Amino acid sequence: MLEKIYKNQEEIIDKIDNHINLLSKNNIENGNEIHWFQQSPLHWFLILYVMKFYLQNIELSKNEVVELINDNVMLEGKKTTTTEFKYINDAILKGFIISKISSTDARKKILLPTENTAKKMCQWFENYQNINTATSE
Repeated sequence: MLEKIYKNQEEIIDKIDNHINLLSKNNIENGNEIHWFQQSPLHWFLILYVMKFYLQNIELSKNEVVELINDNVMLEGKKTTTTEFKYINDAILKGFIISKISSTDARKKILLPTENTAKKMCQWFENYQNINTATSE
């Protein structure tokens, strides 16, 4: 049997369980949007960048988000640019994000979360923060 490595082992187990629940497809509070974006690091980076730029009120184009994703995904997780654009288009078709013409450059298509996706993501982050705060006290 393994000896206890940490005095607060039960607290760490609680944190692990909370994170499992937060990421679990069985957590129906998350909604379809969260589950869809959590299916891979590329999907997750996509919504994280879309949300970040949306909350900062900065336009984010399809090409820019692909560049940001590629700058942050480990080599083993990288896909072709065609695949990355497919993920973006899938998110648009599913109604999780929208694409519209930029207000400053008509050649650019910018990405925004739908109202529902923005709401679900903000709720997810609030829950994530509450879990981290509650278990670290």
